[in-house]
Amino acid sequence: MKRCFIGIICFLSFCPLIKAEEEILDKMIHLPKMKETIYGLFNRITDLTGCFFIYDSDIINNEKKINFPGGTHTLRQSIYLITQDQSLQIKVIDKHILLYKEEISPVKEVISESIMNSAPRFIIARAVVKDALTKEPIPYVSASIEESGIGTITNQSGEFMLKLAQSDTCRNILFSHVGYNQQTVPIRFFSDNPVDIYMQTKLVPLREVLIGFINPQKIVRDMLNNIPINYQNNPVYFTGFYREGVEKKNTIVSLTEAVFQIYKTGFESDSEDQVKLLKMRKISNNLEKDSIVLKMRAGIDASLHLDVIKYLPDFLELNGDNPYNYFKIDMTITDTGLAHVIAFEQKSGIKEPLYKGELYIDQNNSALLVAHFEINPQYIDKTTDLFVLKKPKNVDIKPESADYIVYYKYRSGKYYLNHLRGDLTFKIKKKNAFLQPSKSMHTFFEMVVCKIDTTDVKRFPRKESISTRNIFSETQFQYDNRFWDDFNVILPEERLNEAISRISSKIEEIE
Repeated sequence: MKRCFIGIICFLSFCPLIKAEEEILDKMIHLPKMKETIYGLFNRITDLTGCFFIYDSDIINNEKKINFPGGTHTLRQSIYLITQDQSLQIKVIDKHILLYKEEISPVKEVISESIMNSAPRFIIARAVVKDALTKEPIPYVSASIEESGIGTITNQSGEFMLKLAQSDTCRNILFSHVGYNQQTVPIRFFSDNPVDIYMQTKLVPLREVLIGFINPQKIVRDMLNNIPINYQNNPVYFTGFYREGVEKKNTIVSLTEAVFQIYKTGFESDSEDQVKLLKMRKISNNLEKDSIVLKMRAGIDASLHLDVIKYLPDFLELNGDNPYNYFKIDMTITDTGLAHVIAFEQKSGIKEPLYKGELYIDQNNSALLVAHFEINPQYIDKTTDLFVLKKPKNVDIKPESADYIVYYKYRSGKYYLNHLRGDLTFKIKKKNAFLQPSKSMHTFFEMVVCKIDTTDVKRFPRKESISTRNIFSETQFQYDNRFWDDFNVILPEERLNEAISRISSKIEEIE
C-alpha cells in the first residue's frame, strides 16, 4: 500500500515536468552539416537552447567525431543523430538534459562492500567533475546541498559521492570552484546513476578589470581588515572528515580515516580548537617489512592550524619587518564575481626557509577564498628539524617538499573553513649504503567540513576531547560499519585506490 501511495504522489507531482519535457524535446533546432566531436555538437545545442547536457562519459565518448548531416530536427532527433544510439534514455529537468541507460555499469569508486550491499536508506549522488575545455578532472570542487551546511569535495580524480536523505530529492547540488562558473544540478538527476559534470571557465572581459596600478599589499591588508565582517567570530561546531596516510613507491603503508566533531573557536579567540573523535577506521600494510616507517605526528593539529584566518602565518602579517614581496599575477572568476590572485615569496636577501604561494581574494568583499603555499624549495633542506622529530641513527631523512592548500566557503552570510590538505615528501637513505638509492616517502593529511552547526555551541568536556598532537594512527578504536555506510566521505583518488588494491592489508572495517 505504501508503495502505491508513493507512486501516486510522484506521478501527480511530475505531470507538469513531463509535459514541459516533451515540449523541449520536440523543439525544432537547426544545425549545419559538419564534422565535429560529440561534445562540440552538444555545445552548439546548448548555445541554441540554453539546456546543459549531463551524462556518463563511459556511455558517451566525448571525443568521438561525428559526420552530422545538418538540417532542422527536433531536439530529441538531434540527440540521437549525434550519439548514434537509439537506446539512450533522455530526461529533462529544468535546464538540464540527462542522457543515460536503464542498466549502467557500476561507477568506478572506492567504497566498502558493505556500502554497496547495504539497503538503500538514502539516495547516492555521484559524479566526476571535469573541465569543460580540457576534459580533465577538477580536484577539490565543493559539492554541497543547496541552502544547507551539508556537502563534500571532489577528490584528486574529480570524483565525489553524496549520500542524501529521501527528503532531499527536490533540492539541488551546488558545484563551485575558484576559476569556474558555479553550477546547480537537481538531485533528481542522479537517481543513483553516475554522471559527468562539466564546469565552464569564465573569460574575464577587459572592461571588467580596472586597468592601472594595483598595490597587492593593499589588497592583502584590506582582506585582513575585513576579517571581522567576512568570517565567523562566534564558536561553531564542524563535523569533519579527516584522512592521513603514508605512501612509499606508490604503495600505501598506512591510511587512517576518521570523523570528528570540532569545536571551532572564532578568529579573535585565544582558546584552542577542540576535537571529539566520533568514528575511525584504518588500513595498514602487512607486507611492508622495511624498518624505515614514517609515522605522522600532530596531523590533526596541523590541520587545525592551517586555518590561516585564525592562525595568521607570517605571510599574512604585514608589519614593518615583513620578509615577503607581493605581486598581483591574475584575476579569476568566483561564485560571486572576480578575485585577485596575489603571489608572494620571500625577499631575495633572506636565506631562511619561508613560504611562497598564492592568495585568492574576492574583489568585492576582500574575503580570502583560497591560500595555496609551500616551503620555498630552495631552502627546504634546512627544515629537517621542523619535520623529523625522531629517526634511526643509521638513516638520513631530508624533506623534499611541503605543500599546503586551504579553501574557505561562503555559507549563510559568513565564510567558513571548507577544505584543507597538506602534502610532504621526504628523501630517505641509509648511511654507508653507497650502492643503495635513496627512497622517497610521501605523507599527507586532509580534512573537509561536511556540516556546520551554530546552535547551542559549547566547549567539550575535557574527557571527550582528544589530543591533537599525538600519532593519530595509533589511536585505539572500534569500527562501526553502519556509521560509515551513512556518512559522506571524500572518495580516494585513483592513485590511492590503485595503491590500496595492490597491498595485502589488515582492514579494520572488515573485522
